[in-house]
Amino acid sequence: MVSSGVASALALGAAAISPLAVAFTSHGQMIQSKTVLLHAAPTSATSSDIMSSDSSRRSFLSTIATATTSAAFIPLQSANAAAPLTQDTARTQWNSSVTTINSLLKNWDNVGGGDAIRKELGTANFGSGISPLYQIEKAFKIIRDDDNVDLVEFTEQSEEFLACLARADTMAYSANFAGGSGKPTPPQVYIDKARKEVEALQTIAKSISALL
Repeated sequence: MVSSGVASALALGAAAISPLAVAFTSHGQMIQSKTVLLHAAPTSATSSDIMSSDSSRRSFLSTIATATTSAAFIPLQSANAAAPLTQDTARTQWNSSVTTINSLLKNWDNVGGGDAIRKELGTANFGSGISPLYQIEKAFKIIRDDDNVDLVEFTEQSEEFLACLARADTMAYSANFAGGSGKPTPPQVYIDKARKEVEALQTIAKSISALL
């Protein structure tokens, strides 16, 4: 059975910290740590109980401090930022995009269904490899800053290109849900519509390339 003196000492040790306030930055670094110690005079505790109380309190404080330090300085993994585009890399992405469009039309019958088309268009990411058409609008923003490029004409053509790309993606996406009961529209109808949009995309791409 625990004596009243020992119980009082343990209670004092358990109340050693109240509260523990810790704030962290977004990088996981502790910017403030404040410990408030409560001092209370034992009522009927003996000298042995007081020593036991001090030992318990030190042990408790040590445990809390260790846990706090461990939690405070766990490094957070930051996402790797994509390398910024330059005129050279933006134009390389554009040239690769033109090649992808031409290849897509040339091998259309062997590409597959709607998702396969969308992967080539850079509007969906399935499997390994990313189409150069993915986020092509970022390359457009860099290219149009070139003083040698007709800003007005390039802006109009690039906006039409993106609109056409979106329409091609919509048709390819719709092919995935065509069919079913009743009198549904066959998936091939949407595949054919997607091809017409990609053909239009190819025509616009030639106009854009002529501006560069």
